[in-house]
Amino acid sequence: MQKMFMLIVFCFLLMSCGVTSQAPVPTYYLLDAKPLAQKQKVTSARIKLDKINIPAYLSTNHLVMRDSGHVLIKASYHSWADSLDDAIQRALLNDLNNLNEQSNFVAWCSDCDSISVTIEHFYPAADGKLLLSGFFELLSKNDDPKLFRFQLVDDLNSDGYANAVKQMREQVGTLAAQINQAL
Repeated sequence: MQKMFMLIVFCFLLMSCGVTSQAPVPTYYLLDAKPLAQKQKVTSARIKLDKINIPAYLSTNHLVMRDSGHVLIKASYHSWADSLDDAIQRALLNDLNNLNEQSNFVAWCSDCDSISVTIEHFYPAADGKLLLSGFFELLSKNDDPKLFRFQLVDDLNSDGYANAVKQMREQVGTLAAQINQAL
């Protein structure tokens, strides 16, 4: 009887070794998936948008969510298609160029006014909120630097990373409007 029991246990162990669960397929998200066509401007005025400064926890390709309190969770199968700082810069350049007729916003120019943006927090939270906060500085050749703080908090419309990314892009658009207003 004991041999039969051992044989059955061995068979179950052997069968369980053969069962493998397949990992979910990774999903990649573009923050600036729908850029607007740029209008040709008659002005030669340029303003440089410096590389966006982001904290180390956003420098990975994983999407991040705040679970509760001080706990951040990096998604295992949901990733940015490219670096988040580059994507935010492209989105801001696109939005600023469409909002402002008087200036061309570029990633590089010499001897021109510039904007420096630092993102301190940018993530959806388990409580259904979406946060984008930090500060931007306007650096002019003719005036003293001006510092502006921002904190954008929105309710998430629905669950899921796809919706969160869509609303994150909208928040970047709101930030572009605040920058444009401060110019």
